[in-house]
Parts: sequence; C-alpha cells; structure tokens
Amino acid sequence: MATEPTAHPAEPSTSSQPQSLTLSWSKWFRCETSFSLLLVPEQSGVYAVAEEVLPESAGLGGKRMLAMVQFAETDNLARALSRLFTPASPLQERIAGGHCLLRYAVVENEDARHAACAALQTWLEASAETVTPSRPESAAELKPPSLPAGF
Repeated sequence: MATEPTAHPAEPSTSSQPQSLTLSWSKWFRCETSFSLLLVPEQSGVYAVAEEVLPESAGLGGKRMLAMVQFAETDNLARALSRLFTPASPLQERIAGGHCLLRYAVVENEDARHAACAALQTWLEASAETVTPSRPESAAELKPPSLPAGF
C-alpha cells in the first residue's frame, strides 16, 4: 500500500518558538495531460510547478535542471492541479508544451500549509532577485539562497 506525501513536525516542541515543519514531497512527475494527475489525492496541500530547462540527458550526471515557476497551496490538490490544464490557467500554454513537472505534499493543517507556502514563495522571490538583481554591480556578489528544509 502506497502512502501519500505528507507534512509532519520536524520535532516536538513545547516552546513558543515557531515549530519547524518537514514536508514529504512526491517525486517530480511530468504533466503532459490531465491523466498524469490520476493518483493525486483530493486532500489539502502545497504544490510546485517547474519548467525543465535542461533535460536529464544534457550531461548533468542523470539530473535535470528545473526552473521553479510557481508554489501554491490548496484545499484540494487534485482539483487545483487539474485546473492548470484549463484555458483559464495562466500556466496552461507552458504546461501544454510538455516541459513542466509537478510535485506536491499533503498538508492538512491550514496554518502549516500557509507557513510552508509562504516560505517557498519567499525563497522563489529571493531566487528571482539572484537571477535578475536590481543593482547590476551586485550580480557577482549574489548566490542563490538554499531551498527551505524538506524541499
């Protein structure tokens, strides 16, 4: 029996400090058609959309290079990911191109879901600044930030 990717606290804490959250992500999967989503659960969670920049066969030791496009949270992963294929989706053209991959983590707790998505959005914004710095002279100084724990 397969288990769904889930979120769980990294370690129990009795302090008033924010608790660390570890997300158990699904593997990346290519989303060529909505049939790719048949095994996505109808549960709350967060998901990531990435576009393949360099395929696995590009000589990176069997690894592909992905450009993160979007992080989002939802009350129903299956429904939200299915909507990516509709003409109303701003990502529909990119996804129809067959170069996008998805991954998700089930996060039932609403506060944990908000916190995880906020941390991922912050990372995405910081990474975008690294790629296109607002000050050209600072480009050499910038290093991409590390991903949040669990990603």
